Amino acid sequence: MSSSGLVQIDGLSPIRKEDRKTSKVMLLFPPEWVPTAPYLALPALTSVLREAGHTVVQRDINIEMYDHFFTMEFLIWVKGRLGMQLKPLQDKEKAGRLTEQEAAQKAVLEEAYAVDVFDLAQRSEDAKLIVRGERFYDAEKLERALNTFREAMQYISAAYYPASLVFYPMESNLGYRPGVSKEVFACLDDEQVNVYRDICNQLVLPSVSKEKPTVIGISIGTQMQLMAGLTFCKMIKESFPDIHVVVGGNVVTRLQEEWAKHERFFTEVFDAAILYEGEHALLWYIEAVNGQRPMESVPNLMYHASGAVQQSKEVYTEKTAALPLPDFEGLPLDHYFVPERIIPYLATRGCYWGRCTFCDHGQGYFDQYRGMTAQHVVEQVTALRDKYQCRHFLFSDESYPPALFKKVSQLLVDRNVGIKWTTLIRFEETLQDQAVWDLAAKAGCCTLYYGMESANERVLNLMDKHAKKSVIQNNLHQAAKAGIWNHVMAFYGFPGETRDEALETRQFVIENQPVIHSVELFYFVAYRHTPMVRNPDKFGITIHKQEEYDLPLDYYYTLNEPVGISCLDAMQLCEEFYKNDFSPWAVRVNSREHVFLYISKFGTNKLPQIYAATKDGATTAEGVSGLVTWPMAIGEGDEGKEGMSRVVSHGVG
Repeated sequence: MSSSGLVQIDGLSPIRKEDRKTSKVMLLFPPEWVPTAPYLALPALTSVLREAGHTVVQRDINIEMYDHFFTMEFLIWVKGRLGMQLKPLQDKEKAGRLTEQEAAQKAVLEEAYAVDVFDLAQRSEDAKLIVRGERFYDAEKLERALNTFREAMQYISAAYYPASLVFYPMESNLGYRPGVSKEVFACLDDEQVNVYRDICNQLVLPSVSKEKPTVIGISIGTQMQLMAGLTFCKMIKESFPDIHVVVGGNVVTRLQEEWAKHERFFTEVFDAAILYEGEHALLWYIEAVNGQRPMESVPNLMYHASGAVQQSKEVYTEKTAALPLPDFEGLPLDHYFVPERIIPYLATRGCYWGRCTFCDHGQGYFDQYRGMTAQHVVEQVTALRDKYQCRHFLFSDESYPPALFKKVSQLLVDRNVGIKWTTLIRFEETLQDQAVWDLAAKAGCCTLYYGMESANERVLNLMDKHAKKSVIQNNLHQAAKAGIWNHVMAFYGFPGETRDEALETRQFVIENQPVIHSVELFYFVAYRHTPMVRNPDKFGITIHKQEEYDLPLDYYYTLNEPVGISCLDAMQLCEEFYKNDFSPWAVRVNSREHVFLYISKFGTNKLPQIYAATKDGATTAEGVSGLVTWPMAIGEGDEGKEGMSRVVSHGVG
């Protein structure tokens, strides 16, 4: 039993096959996520539901949205929306009644309306052919395609003024704060800025009308998906009140205390929320909807009954080795913005280290780390390879355990599986043999993502990472020598870190640039479920909670003593790094999966063609969209310690 009063259970008794009632279930993955590969949540849920006999329609609305955006049909539709908004503003200007804000909107609309939409649409359609075909591997053509997508997104944004819709990285902003419930509810009904209302009308509701599911599940993995996911929920409930709408995902679990305080979400937006892992909880919820078990018996569940929000006291965690193979059937595997199929795979749940004081990813799971044997992993990867004709895999684990890393690599080589893969990994003393890295490369490992966080050992010990600087350096050199691309993530401003210690991280990165192929520097953010926020005095910080932020995922903090750099200092150091030091790492091929495929194609981590270059031959960060271009806060974690979350992983549930 946990301190929260929740009780872990082994599971509910299965219903006999002859007594089962089967349903049609629709699973939706909302924007915004990188459109380069499926997210693992839906296939993981689908496999369990289909195994139980339910009919499942799974829809990745994220990739469908981007595919839809970059079409002649949609861009001409946007042109019409621009004209409809522009005409009344021009009339108001003639009447002398135009406000300053309306004048700003009119200027944006006029600029967009003057764009040759037919040319933009043709270039956008060709850009999709580039990212899905052999021209992808010509870096100049790929860069041109990505810039065309950004140009189209800017054009679309004008029609939803003042929203800013961005292709990649995921930084779209509708002008409402997702941490403020009052603004969330306002955004859901805002026809002007909420582009997801039109996406729902055009892509989601027609499908719901056609399929007529009993239950719709929407997986919301990150805060960036919150507005889109909740918009879909509300519009589906309004149009189809008899359909049961249930939400799940990492961010839903993180906000579980807040959902209970806002009954309105359960009466207006969705019917139920599944916390923690969702495969069997969703199955049992469907059975409860079908009247085959009491709703109150379903673990991991929040729902509305008897005029109040109810929460199950029981929690179920999945037995990873007993789960069926993720089922990707029905997803548009050839529509992602890559020329080769890429599939995510998860061998472990949770983090085997699980001690970092800045990290709250464990909040998405109820219990500790679990994993499968290397043999099981390789058998499942081989089965996925054969079933979906796919040879590129994202191993989406929080941090790949060293023993599993070695064993899986050996089995992949011994069985000649012939795949390429990438994953997140810790710097480890047990990985200081060059033969380990050579074996991983031979097994198909192309790129690795490391959460270095700091190069100062005192600060690393404060974080409870306990990595040695010499080990970090050795791992990087050995992996690079084996031909693996090293992506390093670090951040400034851990409470107590001095300016000199922060600059030690900067200097380490610069000095080791030949073996650090891409880099991200963030600033520290106090995420709400971290050990630091739970014990602020221990770390010398004061947490400042603001009443209006009633859906918080992080908090503003200040240092109790003037020791170390402040949050603002850390942000400034980040800005200085990207302004002054980032040039050697500025790339024009800017997503993890794109770099992964380049290394797979060309067989080397020396890829000068993907870096931006100035006229004198030097690289530059100016105007370049880097692997992730601008400082993102560390600590978030749906995919590898959530500061990496927008870059890397594929959580489940």
